[in-house]
Amino acid sequence: MLSFQDLMHDHSAIFAAVRAIMQEVEGDAGPATLSASLGHLDSLLTPHLAIEDKQIYPLLLAGNDSGQRIMAEEAINAYASLADDWSAFAAAWDERAIAADRSGFAAGLRTLLDTLQRRVRAENEILYPMALRAAHIRLRAA
Repeated sequence: MLSFQDLMHDHSAIFAAVRAIMQEVEGDAGPATLSASLGHLDSLLTPHLAIEDKQIYPLLLAGNDSGQRIMAEEAINAYASLADDWSAFAAAWDERAIAADRSGFAAGLRTLLDTLQRRVRAENEILYPMALRAAHIRLRAA
């Protein structure tokens, strides 16, 4: 069973990678460095989003408490396309594409990371606490 502790650890690792790539974007990192950092962030983010989308969210949406179900629906629907949008972005921006349009890469990355930040806030404040109360996740890793 998933744990709140593990999910929060994932969030910490993801945001460490986000901070690193944003420092590189704002600095003078080359396309190879940016591509490698994007790959690292993708390796953390994609499996985390899949766990939430496939294991946690369906349980919240199937709950008996209609108020919690509605809150979960609203939070989940607000960020429903993030995983697909992220996958398309990560696939499109290889080293060559970044070299050809660094400003487009930076703008697209900022937009997605802004959405990610809002999703994480909703998870931390609404969805994970609901999942804990409903025993869909445990507090600590086993």
